[in-house]
Amino acid sequence: MSELVLTLLHIGFLVLLWIFVMAVTLTLRRDIYGVRVKKRGQKPQPVAPVNYHQPKAKAPPKPKKGVPTKIVVTDGPLAGTTVPLGTASIIVGRSPDSALVLNDSYSSARHARFFNSEGSWFVEDLQSTNGTFVHGQRIDHPIPLKAGDSVTIGQTTFTLQR
Repeated sequence: MSELVLTLLHIGFLVLLWIFVMAVTLTLRRDIYGVRVKKRGQKPQPVAPVNYHQPKAKAPPKPKKGVPTKIVVTDGPLAGTTVPLGTASIIVGRSPDSALVLNDSYSSARHARFFNSEGSWFVEDLQSTNGTFVHGQRIDHPIPLKAGDSVTIGQTTFTLQR
């Protein structure tokens, strides 16, 4: 082979090597810091006239029997932490924008999601590397939860309580 062909092969190999290094770096960055979400500009909402004679708001309905009202961390670095279950979903992971931030090398940036659907709470694994476990069984689709169920993410165990 001529010297020109060898030089081009060396340069091509170096380019491929740098592309590989950049791909690995971007993958690690995305896993550690999560995906950045850009906020869209919001248009100002029209202001409705204030009615000072509004009827009193009704008290929120009591949860059904057996439906959990809070998540309690029972094992792991955050043991004793309690998160009330409202109506919004709860994202658990290492990402700082998660509702419950885990400082755990076995959890992903956005590891799992607790969400309410039709009055019942569910847990869903968000395609994490190490998985989400309910009563020691790895899950691959949303699982309904009741009071007393335990969910394990990395080294942290949650118990749903009433």
